[in-house]
Amino acid sequence: MLIKYQIRNNFQSLTGQTYTVSGGTDGGLYKSLTIPISMEFFPVDYGDDLQDIVIEERKKAINPTFDAETTRYKYANDLANLGKGMMIQFRFWDASASTFSTSYIPAGFDNLDISKRRNGFKKSFFRLNFFNSNSADTSSLLFTEDIDVDDTTQPMMPFNRLYWLRNDEYFVKNNNNRIVYMNATFFNAKTGKIQRFINTPTSITSPLTITQYSDITNREWRTSAVELINPKLNNGEFNFRPYVPFGANTLTTITLSEFIMV
Repeated sequence: MLIKYQIRNNFQSLTGQTYTVSGGTDGGLYKSLTIPISMEFFPVDYGDDLQDIVIEERKKAINPTFDAETTRYKYANDLANLGKGMMIQFRFWDASASTFSTSYIPAGFDNLDISKRRNGFKKSFFRLNFFNSNSADTSSLLFTEDIDVDDTTQPMMPFNRLYWLRNDEYFVKNNNNRIVYMNATFFNAKTGKIQRFINTPTSITSPLTITQYSDITNREWRTSAVELINPKLNNGEFNFRPYVPFGANTLTTITLSEFIMV
């Protein structure tokens, strides 16, 4: 006997994995037909996902806003120092005398170089390098300041200003002053040498040993700490001052000595 099956259901309304169609008998036997249905779900609209992708890619392509405007920070204790300002002193290693000298002579200049302002002298300069840490492994250079020697006869000159961010995010986030760490390099136009200066105490009159330099308790000697005062805590004034006690720092003078190690 021929048994006919008719499937009248709308398969789009199914929610199971299989659908069984049954009907008709032949001699009491039950007949069934199982139709497997694979259920897959697809988003109808990608609009929301596309918008999120556009936003994320836009963030990657456009740099965040950064206020790079700088301003002059002045020495904080100028009035307390009777208007003399702050001084920065450099000590060159004098190999012939086996000690440090506050003269340009050990750097290779003679008196005529200095008095006649010869090119080898007047085109030389010191560069102050400011870092976010005094660790050689993790420090990053923040900014530099150059100091000409042309108007000097001794390696000692006023240091009453430096330039830094007007709106430093550190001041806002931490509500505190910022400590930066300074060393110096001397670019000698006569000899072509670049000489490095660090903040060893003035009581040190001989080259550092490897043991002294690597001693963690002497790490502060590697740089001179300078404090940038948060203007929000300073009546809106932009000031800086030496951070003491560190190495050869005093409230009115920073002394840097040529880095010599044996």
